[in-house]
Amino acid sequence: MQTAPVITSRNLDASPSVNEIVGRRVAGLEKIEPEMIGCEVILDAPQKRKRHGRVLRVRLHLHLPGPDLSVSREVAQGSARDDLLLAVNRAFSAAETRLKRRKKVMDAVEVKHHPPVLHGVVTTLEPELGYGWLRADDGREVYLQRDALTSDDWEKVETGTRLRFRERQGDKGPYATGVTLAE
Repeated sequence: MQTAPVITSRNLDASPSVNEIVGRRVAGLEKIEPEMIGCEVILDAPQKRKRHGRVLRVRLHLHLPGPDLSVSREVAQGSARDDLLLAVNRAFSAAETRLKRRKKVMDAVEVKHHPPVLHGVVTTLEPELGYGWLRADDGREVYLQRDALTSDDWEKVETGTRLRFRERQGDKGPYATGVTLAE
């Protein structure tokens, strides 16, 4: 994590044991998402101090690459100390579940890779038949077809014309796509 976790208590006294548990749970979240940037934990008791029947809320805000993740859980059952630990565990369990789901979705996204833009010179051209060959700057011969031009500039293409293109691999060898005149 790039920044230390921030633990804030509002309207209650958080004991060192609660802070230790929060620290261990944050370390568990880091194992699931090692690229986590930061984490804010807010331990909140919105009511005035009571010994029994108190509502406790734990909010987590995880700073991640991409959209951040926020989780909030409330507990109001028994004594204040037990409720705080229960609320912390429920909030962190929910955050772990959401992080695992997010990671699964993000891992399934495939990024489409485009071939690089190359340059070359037309070496052979059959203008009536609509095809030809060009030599890339690295010396490879690449098939060129009229339909590969992005604009209607076939009349301007002749032997020696400099072109910009992307190379694809076909059944019979490399061919040019996205061809434009290099000016």
